[in-house]
Amino acid sequence: MFLVLAEVASRIAARFPRHQIVWKPDLLLPIEDPKASVGSLLFIRSITYPSGSLYSFSVKDKDIEEARKDLEYAIAPLRSENILVNSTIIEENNFLHGAKLVIQTLLGSAFRPNCIFLNVGSKKEKDEIIKKLVDYAGNNELGTLLLRQHPRIAFGLQKDINLWLRDKSPNWHLAVLVSLQIQLNWGGKINLVTVANSKNDEARLYEFLNNISQQSRLPSLTEFNVLTGKFTDVLKEAPRADINIFGLGETIDLNNLRNITELAMSSCLFVKDSGNESALV
Repeated sequence: MFLVLAEVASRIAARFPRHQIVWKPDLLLPIEDPKASVGSLLFIRSITYPSGSLYSFSVKDKDIEEARKDLEYAIAPLRSENILVNSTIIEENNFLHGAKLVIQTLLGSAFRPNCIFLNVGSKKEKDEIIKKLVDYAGNNELGTLLLRQHPRIAFGLQKDINLWLRDKSPNWHLAVLVSLQIQLNWGGKINLVTVANSKNDEARLYEFLNNISQQSRLPSLTEFNVLTGKFTDVLKEAPRADINIFGLGETIDLNNLRNITELAMSSCLFVKDSGNESALV
């Protein structure tokens, strides 16, 4: 009976376009090696819990059944948190091609992911794959979450969040929505942070942060911080936080993202809108 009801509901849902008011974090998570520990699972839980979902996959050309068991074992902690989790193994010898196949297939699903979640490691050998995957995901209306986990500090006490916003940038809706999800699960405080070129810009930028806070209904304890100077110089002046969240530009320099993480002395999440999110509804 439940299967029949679910099928009918999915058919009805497929007739209607997605609306911004029903946005929730539905992540697509590529896992290159299911046997390796997925160190970002706890953070993924902070984004998706309680109503989000996760679709994870790996690409293998041999030992498929073993890889399937390894993937199930890797994501089992999230499933135990009652988060909706799906997983699959793609039989393919090229990881990027396999990932594209997954995205293409999910485009036709009534309940498809809306963001791709990728980890930026210390080694540069995977950088080109990450950049191509981000571009492909964006072309298929997926938002992007790039996590650079600090190798020593990780996520600290899992409390406070620095959300960096740039004046006149259209790329801030997904960052706000994800910040609210993390704050909900961490129970900490959101600091809105922006950078002014000169003292003359400070008053205008405080008003900018206040408008964003009111329009997106951020918690009342949210604090505003306008730092004056060059971006890389003022990173160390920002409030101490357990995660720093930045917008991601059109051109991605992963080495620069690694440097920002070291300067910020915390794990950093770099976010790019798909164009289908709105923090104002």
